[in-house]
Amino acid sequence: MISRAWLDEWAAAVARDAENAHIGRFTDVTVRVVDDNGGDVVLHYDHGRVRVEDAPEAEHRAFDADLVLRGPVSAWAELVDPAPAPRRHDLLSLTKAADGIEVVRGREHLLRHLRVLTRLVEIGRSHG
Repeated sequence: MISRAWLDEWAAAVARDAENAHIGRFTDVTVRVVDDNGGDVVLHYDHGRVRVEDAPEAEHRAFDADLVLRGPVSAWAELVDPAPAPRRHDLLSLTKAADGIEVVRGREHLLRHLRVLTRLVEIGRSHG
């Protein structure tokens, strides 16, 4: 999984992003992100801001996650790669790849909030 320090810096970058503030002003979604190396975090997106919790801290609320995504560490790294390979260039394309990211629960939330989630990925890529 991406380091907690990186996630915290990314959350701060999300809060500073003007486009995110505009497109996310009506969005409230919780995403649980799991990798094959034991990484498990919960991202709470609340009207333009992200709060990151390690899953053990959020375990009692984990079942409430609107969207649960699981994938290998390599797929999560590709998601924030500034120069992604063709057909692995965004969250939606990685959910279609055999060795990509699996939507465990909440596909309708993925689609409903796709513009905001895409912007979050873009911020992650520019964040480095």
